Amino acid sequence: MALRVITDTEKVDRKVWADFVSNHPDGSIFQMPWMYDLHQLIKFQRPVVFFAFDDQQMVGVMVAVNFKNSVFPLSWFTRRQIVFGGPLVAGHDKGILLALLEHMVKDFGHKAVFSEIRNLRLGLSLKPAFEEAGFYYESYLSVVVDMNRKSGEMWESLSPERRNNIGRLDNVLYNIRDLRGLQDMANVWRIIRCAVGKKGRPVPHRTLFRFIDELEMLQPFVRIKGFDVGGELKAVVVVMKFRQEAYFWIEGHCLNTTSEWMYDGFLWNVIQELEQEGIRFLDLGNGGRPGKDFLTRQYKKSYGGTIRETGRYIYVHNWVLWNLGRVFYRWYKHLRIFYYRNYCKV
Repeated sequence: MALRVITDTEKVDRKVWADFVSNHPDGSIFQMPWMYDLHQLIKFQRPVVFFAFDDQQMVGVMVAVNFKNSVFPLSWFTRRQIVFGGPLVAGHDKGILLALLEHMVKDFGHKAVFSEIRNLRLGLSLKPAFEEAGFYYESYLSVVVDMNRKSGEMWESLSPERRNNIGRLDNVLYNIRDLRGLQDMANVWRIIRCAVGKKGRPVPHRTLFRFIDELEMLQPFVRIKGFDVGGELKAVVVVMKFRQEAYFWIEGHCLNTTSEWMYDGFLWNVIQELEQEGIRFLDLGNGGRPGKDFLTRQYKKSYGGTIRETGRYIYVHNWVLWNLGRVFYRWYKHLRIFYYRNYCKV
């Protein structure tokens, strides 16, 4: 095998790249060329793609994104390189995976404090290759809804509270619609900014929503759904679709404590629409770590979801900055939560 790894996207046929992802059993939208284009346009993000070739045949793809959030000096501690969906290698070949990982660590590790592989599937058969490359494993969960069921089974799988809240929505004047255009995207960002900020998580830059709406090649794979109440946008979910799978990528609402029950009906309507479009598996996203009482995980399970372990592989490039960053960022997170909960207005 004459294996070589390159990162120059100009030297790679995009159709070959897209076909490799589409034909791989673990392929997802997050490894497609159009997602690379999106990350390249968003402020404070720098994507890099690692391609593995055996002579002229593509045998591996890994899309990593370098993020830098917060302000200096905290931005120095939060530099991270994230691989969404994990690397894809032909035949789950450990040698190909090792070559991709070693290239990322050696040539791009200096740009980040740590690198993190966020898998969509567990893939423990490749764990030895990750460990050989210097990565360690952390157990993480996700919540998935199997929508390949008989009529009525989805409804019965919901918790009583979800069913009750969905039924109450019949008495509300609301509208669920596709969001498009600059004005809608500006409103989407305002809602996501407050919803995500109140949880202390990094807020996506507003350019994300502008370009996710403008990139033509991405449109078949993305759907931004909005929930209007009384003519005002109150909730948003960004859905990424690929083959018969869909992912709740980003979501949030600005409903107050007396009306946030409406969010249940909004999500249920989106789930039903995805089912009608032929989606068979819906990934509701992060379910936290095992052994911890993670309220968000319990909420997602109440939609008939099941827990599965996907795991993350982490490589720390600078242990000093890593440890300092974890201490400082914990305090910074509390400050963000305080600010967004008290001062963020949609």
